[in-house]
Amino acid sequence: MTHPKNALNAYCQKLGLKKPRYDTKGTGDEKDPLYISDVVIGDEVVATGQGPTRREAERVAAELALEALKARYGEVEGRSKKRSGGNRRTKGENPAEPAPAALLIPELLVEALRVAHQRVPQGLKGPEAAEQVVRLAGEIYRGLIEEAGLVT
Repeated sequence: MTHPKNALNAYCQKLGLKKPRYDTKGTGDEKDPLYISDVVIGDEVVATGQGPTRREAERVAAELALEALKARYGEVEGRSKKRSGGNRRTKGENPAEPAPAALLIPELLVEALRVAHQRVPQGLKGPEAAEQVVRLAGEIYRGLIEEAGLVT
């Protein structure tokens, strides 16, 4: 099985996107660390993952980024043949073309997590920090999907 970071690198290369980079920050104490990692492609934060180790946070972020990019662009030629239908990218399509509104929900969640992580006080550590990030991200996410008109 391919590691998610390798799979994401290969997918981005086939789409002609910049190589993903990982912006990972640790919080918490030595006994209960929490790492939060953003996958950044170009200037865009594509996904955010968290975990008890830097490696796990980056792995989760890579999985979420790959899922978000596949939702946006579909499978790439030469990749898995399991999917069929109109989601494959064809020659000449613009990869910067915005996704339909229904596919923006993962991107909104990523943005909510990113903003929540920035708003949690730097001195807050461990489970308290994680709880606040999750709570605040939920509030931000609900607001974003309401603003986008995806829910009533």
